[in-house]
Amino acid sequence: MITETKEMLGKILVIDDERGPRESLRMVLKYDYEVFLAERVDGGIELLREKKPDLVIMDIRMPEKSGIEGLQEIREIDPNVSIIMLTGYGDLETAQKAIRFGANDYLQKPFDVNEIQETIKKYVDRARLIKRKRKAQEEMQKMTQSLGREVGKTNKMTSLGAASSELVRDLRNPLTIIRGYLDLLVYELKEKQEISSPGMDDYLDQIETNVERCATLVESWRALGRMDFSQMQRLNLPKLLNDCFRTTTAHSDISFTVQAEGAEEQYEMLGERLQVRRALQNLIDNAVTALEHQPDPAITVACSMDNTDLEIQIKDNGCGVDTQSVRWIFEPFDMTATIEKGAGLGLFITKKVIEEHRGTLQFESHAGEGTIVTVRVPQAHTALGYYSRPDAMIKS
Repeated sequence: MITETKEMLGKILVIDDERGPRESLRMVLKYDYEVFLAERVDGGIELLREKKPDLVIMDIRMPEKSGIEGLQEIREIDPNVSIIMLTGYGDLETAQKAIRFGANDYLQKPFDVNEIQETIKKYVDRARLIKRKRKAQEEMQKMTQSLGREVGKTNKMTSLGAASSELVRDLRNPLTIIRGYLDLLVYELKEKQEISSPGMDDYLDQIETNVERCATLVESWRALGRMDFSQMQRLNLPKLLNDCFRTTTAHSDISFTVQAEGAEEQYEMLGERLQVRRALQNLIDNAVTALEHQPDPAITVACSMDNTDLEIQIKDNGCGVDTQSVRWIFEPFDMTATIEKGAGLGLFITKKVIEEHRGTLQFESHAGEGTIVTVRVPQAHTALGYYSRPDAMIKS
């Protein structure tokens, strides 16, 4: 017989010297939460360090150390864990003092089961939201350190050194989004103390999506110029372009269509997914940015092929690029900073990735008339001849 293990909603630590309330809480909560029990503050502190609970429920009046003293110690160890104080009749003033010392809420004994279940869920959710936010911040810090190390390694190479400034510029947009949503979380969690806001999950989804995007950028940077033949696989370009468009933010009003000669399934190349995906993402991001404030914004992808190659044209009806700037569009220097806002990683690196895959990249644009970017790469069967070598393991 197969027994399904129920996923617990969180961890709760109960600190209470009275056996009755302590066991009552365990019985009420054990079906939905991992519950840990302690009779004294010191024992509870040990469990706090070991189990890292999402919520602490603690009695105010206890021997040896009071709940207020325990509250102060817990806040020094973990300033973010949710804490609910239990208080008997006549201890209202002490409970209010606990709030001033950092408790999130208090409940009176004897407690109502429905009320305490609702309150506990609210504060467990709060603690888990804060943990997700902290994890996003830690990931951002790790990526920053990793990026710094990689840039330091390549400083001696002029072109890649210049490209590093483009990567930093590319990271700016998702990091700005992350910072904005973190600010919203801080407001919700610290000022409003409102945990049931329907926007909370959306905020964290945006943070996690953009942290992942930053991680992808860093990995793309690290892989640049180090073609790994063992990672070559068949990639469907129309599908990748559709995925890139769905990833791009603030595009709900943009018309996006893929027009292909024949079946889209035919448009397969061989490549490293991470590098090719990032190059196409940059082209789509540029097109979306160029469409800001444009009436009837649209991006059209036209796919065609001959006996050996695939050709993908990405056309937008956006602001375009003036003739003067087009001269520098593929140059890895600061002059590219004057081109369309949000150009990001830069066409220099995008072009380099396409060329590493035996392809070409062309750019045609006029101010006020939109842009056409043409990507031409070998078909999968053609590329097999380019890459065939003993250590070139092609993934299907």
